[in-house]
Amino acid sequence: MAKTVESWFEGLEPQQREIANALKALIEQTGPALSCQLAWGFPCWSGNERIFSIAAYKDRCNLQLFYGAQLTNTSPDRIEGTGKALRHVKVRSVEDVDETVKQIVAEAIRLDATNPQRVR
Repeated sequence: MAKTVESWFEGLEPQQREIANALKALIEQTGPALSCQLAWGFPCWSGNERIFSIAAYKDRCNLQLFYGAQLTNTSPDRIEGTGKALRHVKVRSVEDVDETVKQIVAEAIRLDATNPQRVR
């Protein structure tokens, strides 16, 4: 298990690393004031509360959305899951990090700034 955010990214397979780095760049560009640290073994970005994490799978990375349930109406075709709060976007290639994902990221950051929800 990775000990640092950097070692988590370094430990990924090349395709996973490419996708995860694209998501990381988008999050950091959209929310430059967010902090990032490992939580539950994954890199997690926080503002007032946790907002995002990235989970790597064999064929994709998931952008985990801690405000996902509130964002489902924003993009029901991309946000998946049935959790009380946590939902995810499956990202199978760098091309999947598109305008819709950019809007989801921006909206999640806005929700954290205006109506922070504690992660349980």
